[in-house]
Amino acid sequence: MDPVRTVGVKELRNRLSEYLREVRRGTRVLVTDRSAVVAEFRQPGPDAIADRRHPRAAEWIGAGLLTPPSRAKGPLPVSPVSLPAGTARAIIDALRDETRP
Repeated sequence: MDPVRTVGVKELRNRLSEYLREVRRGTRVLVTDRSAVVAEFRQPGPDAIADRRHPRAAEWIGAGLLTPPSRAKGPLPVSPVSLPAGTARAIIDALRDETRP
């Protein structure tokens, strides 16, 4: 379990760099204002970016309604279909009954 340290707002403001170094080493820092915890500094988890991009999904994962993927997506395989350049445009133009200058 990570060590936890409690610090007041004034002390945090005066020694912020020191506390950030502690967070890098794995310490959780609880910030208090008039003896009430108002913030927590900790290292971001592996899903921190995903949580920010998809807050609803993060909420559902936290509630146990959604299971996150077990591994990252890999590259898609190369398509076995190979057509000459411009084929898609020709098909679309034909469907629209348009001609290109």
